[in-house]
Amino acid sequence: MREKLTKGPVVLYEQMRVKILELIREQGLKPHDPVPSETELARMYGVSSRTSKEALLQLAREGVVYRMPRRGTFLAKLPEEGGTERERSPLRIADRPTVGVLLPDPDEYVGRVLQALTEGLAERGFEMLIRFTSGEPEKEDKMAEELVQRYGVAGLIVYPGRHDTLNEVLLRLHTQGFPVVVVDRAFREISIPSVYHDHFHGSLEMTAYLIGRGHRRIGYVSEPFRGLMSREDRFNGYTQAFLDASLSLDLSLVHQLGDTHTQSEEEGKRLAAYLGANRDMTAVVCSNDYVALSVMQVAYRLGMSVPNDLSIVGFTDFAFSELLPVPLTTVEKTALELGFAAAQMLAELIADPSSRRPPLVIPTRLRERDSVRAIGDSNI
Repeated sequence: MREKLTKGPVVLYEQMRVKILELIREQGLKPHDPVPSETELARMYGVSSRTSKEALLQLAREGVVYRMPRRGTFLAKLPEEGGTERERSPLRIADRPTVGVLLPDPDEYVGRVLQALTEGLAERGFEMLIRFTSGEPEKEDKMAEELVQRYGVAGLIVYPGRHDTLNEVLLRLHTQGFPVVVVDRAFREISIPSVYHDHFHGSLEMTAYLIGRGHRRIGYVSEPFRGLMSREDRFNGYTQAFLDASLSLDLSLVHQLGDTHTQSEEEGKRLAAYLGANRDMTAVVCSNDYVALSVMQVAYRLGMSVPNDLSIVGFTDFAFSELLPVPLTTVEKTALELGFAAAQMLAELIADPSSRRPPLVIPTRLRERDSVRAIGDSNI
């Protein structure tokens, strides 16, 4: 048996892939010569057959080898002199293992997550290669492929865009055992290592807070759900609060925004019509702080006072939320805790790619400010 491969910053199947390329050169194989089988490779390097199979499959995807059912694996072409582009690319920066980080367009919250990832990964001995995807699935796939194939990163942390399914490349990497951690998203159709906030209980707590302050006619305004688990969970938390309080829920008070920006002229008119048609509504739960800001602006244009005529609450706790003319009561998503937890999870997966990591749910916190008033008898 040759030198046994061991778990480390570079995943085992990637180490195995490099060893196969070295073996091809060492044995002087020519195109169409047989390559050692999965079982032989596993025995030679002290790894599982699954690891050697994945390494061969990766080389097949790169066009270096081809596989024939019941006959084996054969060399398709000689590896480039000096190694393939992936071999030549650095796996380490400043002698530290490197991971890839995919983020949507940076805003204040994404910036806080990035800060936590930077500190959390540095504490665990990793450098980062960062790519911004604009939240577009096609860019996410392309950049993930580039980070893995060209730069040979040891793992990926992905903050997906606003879509409800896991991208093809990320799904393939995950099923192949490559370390991938998803941040601030969860997907119902697949269990993948992920770290996200407890949107359901955050919204439940906020709605129950309004009920406890005497509100009964409570509306809900959200961006389109589009199958996004986080948006659905926030709405479900809102409805659950009514069930827990044995109160009836009026679905006519639920308003979904369209595909246009929340502060567009068209959305302003739709929001104005919604608020105008529900003058008996005393409070509105908004799916995030930007939506709450839009509702607040439209309420002012209609001559309504916040919170005297209408209490408004949000979700996320952006920095602007406490700087509004009426500081916004909202649910805080703790970006630092989210980022540190994602860094820890990825480090554990890189150390042991075969281990299973269930999704980690981060609690939220209610931030009580001035945008809610108590009305009537606050005891249920």
